[in-house]
Amino acid sequence: MPSAACTSTVDGHVVDHAMHEPIPGAMVRVNGRPVAETDAAGRFALRGQCPGTLTVEVERADYVPRSQTLVLGRAASLELELTAYDSEVIVIKDKAPPPTEMRSTTVLSGEALERTRGRGFSETLAEVPGVSQLRSSSGMAKPIVRGQYGRRLLILVDGVRHRAQEWGLDHVPEIDPFVADKLTVVRGASGVRYGPDAIGGAVLVDPPELLRQPGYAGEAHLIGTSNGRGGSVAGRLQMASERWPGLAWQVEGSVKRFAAPSTPDYALDNTGVGDWNVGATAGYRKGNGEYKLSYTHYQAKLGICLCLRVESADEFFAQLDQERPTGSELYTSDFEIERPSQEVAHDLAVARGSRTVDKLGTFTATYAFQYDHRREYEIVRAAVAGPQFNFRLATHEVDLAFEHNPIHLSDHLHLRGSAGIVGMGQFHRYAGLPLVPDHRAVAAGVYAIERLVGHDSELEAGVRYDVLARTASLARIDFLRLVRSEQLAMDACGDSSGETVECGSTFHTLSASIGALHRLTDAWSIKLDLSTASRPPNPDEQFLNGTAPTFPVLGLGKPDLGPETTYSASLTTSYLGDRIAAEASAYANLIDDYIYFAPAIDELGQPIFDVTIQGAFPRFITRPVDALFYGVDGGVAVTPVPWLELGAQLSIVRARNRTDDAYLVFVPADRARGSATYKQASLGGLANGFVTVTGEYVAKQRRSDLAADFAAPPPGYFLLGAAIGAETRVGGETVKLALQGTNLLNVRYRDYTSLLRYFADQPGWQLMLRASVHFSSGTP
Repeated sequence: MPSAACTSTVDGHVVDHAMHEPIPGAMVRVNGRPVAETDAAGRFALRGQCPGTLTVEVERADYVPRSQTLVLGRAASLELELTAYDSEVIVIKDKAPPPTEMRSTTVLSGEALERTRGRGFSETLAEVPGVSQLRSSSGMAKPIVRGQYGRRLLILVDGVRHRAQEWGLDHVPEIDPFVADKLTVVRGASGVRYGPDAIGGAVLVDPPELLRQPGYAGEAHLIGTSNGRGGSVAGRLQMASERWPGLAWQVEGSVKRFAAPSTPDYALDNTGVGDWNVGATAGYRKGNGEYKLSYTHYQAKLGICLCLRVESADEFFAQLDQERPTGSELYTSDFEIERPSQEVAHDLAVARGSRTVDKLGTFTATYAFQYDHRREYEIVRAAVAGPQFNFRLATHEVDLAFEHNPIHLSDHLHLRGSAGIVGMGQFHRYAGLPLVPDHRAVAAGVYAIERLVGHDSELEAGVRYDVLARTASLARIDFLRLVRSEQLAMDACGDSSGETVECGSTFHTLSASIGALHRLTDAWSIKLDLSTASRPPNPDEQFLNGTAPTFPVLGLGKPDLGPETTYSASLTTSYLGDRIAAEASAYANLIDDYIYFAPAIDELGQPIFDVTIQGAFPRFITRPVDALFYGVDGGVAVTPVPWLELGAQLSIVRARNRTDDAYLVFVPADRARGSATYKQASLGGLANGFVTVTGEYVAKQRRSDLAADFAAPPPGYFLLGAAIGAETRVGGETVKLALQGTNLLNVRYRDYTSLLRYFADQPGWQLMLRASVHFSSGTP
């Protein structure tokens, strides 16, 4: 019996996570003891509770149990969302996104993500409709979402924006996809939620959650490849303490080493890859508080194809008409990495704490530090040992967020939302040949998002304000070159008489969005998103002044650039039924003052060349234009019978330079993908077997501006792929085996969004063998 002092009360509401319908008949337990059952409206009331810490657990046979710990005063109210067992669908490349994000969203997790192990970060994301790759001359790539990449596409790792030298066309994200337990692609302007640079969208890299119950869990992957022979090994171990309840940790690591791959006709000499990644995380939970510390280190060495060895601009343009690089008959597919090459190291440390306050909500504080060190080595005299381009970038960030408790307006209507403030300090140091200056920056932002959730409809609105102050230190010779090229006024930076000229800029940006979601049926929903977001120019867009390391142009920034602003609209419809899962989106992005990097043209309409001690190079300048992006993308998966799944995807994007009435460059061509998967539940000692055949067609990009590009777009191509896999038991553990093949027809092709297309073909056919094992203390 409760004592006289135990007079506290708890009012609760239990609803379905997907539909927000009340869940009646659910058992409610307090500290493991059954005390109540939800009524027809999904509500329950606990009377006579003692103040202090208590754990409320809710369960029903057809739902995943849910628990929440709270510190009880005189009274408390809470809402618990339960996920139905049959709705725990892995959202794969061509299935509809969950109807909680107003923008078009796709999640790669579980089995769908595991089947991509061994691929690069961007290659993994390319499974998603609307996502393609901007391939570098090293064979690596960065993702393109609806025609936007690099500085217009935010990547967040464990909720922290990835900070690196993302501006270079051949600068790929320093992220090992193995660290992710879930990858989420948000397509469309997302500046309110993720930051002012999210013009094209965001990619969320979420690590696995730490264990909540005492025990251990882990996984290991062993991968081997044929073309670019080599392989990778990756592992993760998680543990939760029984002696110290609430304490959990994990360690993880991976190593990758590949030789240079080969095209159908020749090797892509010096494109080998070697990288490794280590990480550790520790977390502690007690009462309403959660605290976490994590650290990851990524290190890579990337070779750059020897086919890029051109002595002058004339030689570069002459080889554009060749079918294969000069001297390619001597190329070899080996592990050696020589000049030209890149070396990069990236460190990320995160400290995060959150606490739930009774009757208010959850407060979360995050501090993150990142250090990115990139070194690029050009072909030089043997006596020169160091890098020719040496970039160091250090970033400190603080994020304070508050998510208030749901405000119940009625049984089927409530309000939920969040607000926060962010701060950033950044320091960049550069040494080497003329290219970019040292710079420092501070930034701050504030945002608020509210969502009105009804029975069949939801409405969300958000607003964000950011300010960024940046100061660049230009060598006087670089400052004068920008003045002579009319990219900068002589008096734009104040005192310019010294050896170093300080150029300061301050940018104010505003982002806003409004979105609506309506569920037409239990399976069919439609969403509309209207957004605006502004992006301040990057330091390279302002102050680039030199020849790009692996791109034969002399680039010049424009220091007086202002922010670019996008106005976007996106309409998405999703269907998730028993046999059919589909999504289709149409979108349009109007971008004012789009920051465009393109050739400088003289009065006669001819490209301008600059002569330096390194040779003659076409001049590329940065300037603002008005641009329009629009298109459609989507996918469908059909399961006509339990043992067969058919899938299809389509991505179409158009982009115009409205100022010059011309097309924009590096916009992906139309592409379509189809797949068929046969599933076999068991066969002898094997289980969960599958055979998949895929085909991808990429059309020729017929909407290009030859005046802003070096060569005409390459022809379209078709790639055939296949995979086979199953599970077996070894030593009491389940081992997953899979064999995957790509470009099985050994097609000779070049990709329009690849820097390699100016020099050589893409790799030919490849086989990849993967073995994976998952284990835990709960494994039978």
